[in-house]
Amino acid sequence: MACVSNALIVGGGIAGLSAALALSRVGVHCDVVEIADSPLGASLGLSGRATDALVELGVYDECRTTSTVFSHDQMPTSLRDTAGQLLSPGPKRPEWLGIRDSIGVYRPVFLEILADHARRLGVTIERGVTAEAIEDRSDASRVKFSNGEQFCYDLVIGADGIRSRTRGLVFPDAPTPTYAGQLSIRWMAPGPAVPDEGFYLGPMGRLGFYYLPQGMVYVPAVVPLSEWKRFTDGEVHALFTRLLDSYTARAIVELRKRLAPDAILIARPFEWILMPEPWHRGRTILIGDAAHATTANMGQGGGMAIEDAVVLAQCIRDASTLADAFDNFMRRRFARVRTVVESSVELSKLDLAKAPPKEYVGYLAAALGALGQPY
Repeated sequence: MACVSNALIVGGGIAGLSAALALSRVGVHCDVVEIADSPLGASLGLSGRATDALVELGVYDECRTTSTVFSHDQMPTSLRDTAGQLLSPGPKRPEWLGIRDSIGVYRPVFLEILADHARRLGVTIERGVTAEAIEDRSDASRVKFSNGEQFCYDLVIGADGIRSRTRGLVFPDAPTPTYAGQLSIRWMAPGPAVPDEGFYLGPMGRLGFYYLPQGMVYVPAVVPLSEWKRFTDGEVHALFTRLLDSYTARAIVELRKRLAPDAILIARPFEWILMPEPWHRGRTILIGDAAHATTANMGQGGGMAIEDAVVLAQCIRDASTLADAFDNFMRRRFARVRTVVESSVELSKLDLAKAPPKEYVGYLAAALGALGQPY
């Protein structure tokens, strides 16, 4: 029996909705608040142990039917040069008995699947609202919301991302995100699949792509940028156009033809943060990017958030007190997510130093191998 009866989850993204679903399955009633009206649309790759976590949430099969499916060792991570010549087949991934196919899922579709399953279990999800104050008491936490309402909860979970407001409320002395020297640009290119999926490496930056069954090609790009600055939409479009134009590979030339002047490009700095232990204070705990945001070099940020949610629910289910549950959670999660954060930062450094592909891929393979162990 769970050691708490109700929970507030601040943040309705991957970590928050996964936590709501996982906790509901162990008997905890959950309220979710999310300040944003709707998520931005890009893709999310889920591989390795993250697929085990999706099975525990009860959503893997549905996600698989709405996703691009890759066998566990066939993720589109091959590396080619500007002309399309193969430089590396990509990192070797760990294997285990019962390993499931990896998936590339359209983020808005994935979040709707999580939300739909959570609502069926009684979760309430309210958008346009967030927590403004958390008063920790011996028997409950009183939370004041941005709409003026106040309610008490046994457990409060901060799952509100790298800019977490909850982190600032509970840990005013917490570190702030660190810029990793790279700009991420993501584009959902309209149209059919393009051959030779994977990543391409050129003097201006790195980009990759794979097809989604919603009729789009997901194109993530990474461009070196020594100092972070805010870009206008026009500046992002011009930079991305120059990046595509720097390639002569047939696949990239085809994608370049699809880039319209009004294309929606999502540009974000590569930033990271790793909260020191513990990630909890009183009745509040941080999960996902609120506690351990990472650059996307390993493609494990979303997976780590889902794992957090599943493990937290297991700890809440099995512990007699919330303090014990939090301690068990930290023992199971800290070293694992530290591997992802620190390895992803090192991969950014190798990228910026223009390390040989063999060195980059070898380092990535070792890091992924460490994550092959169960969470």
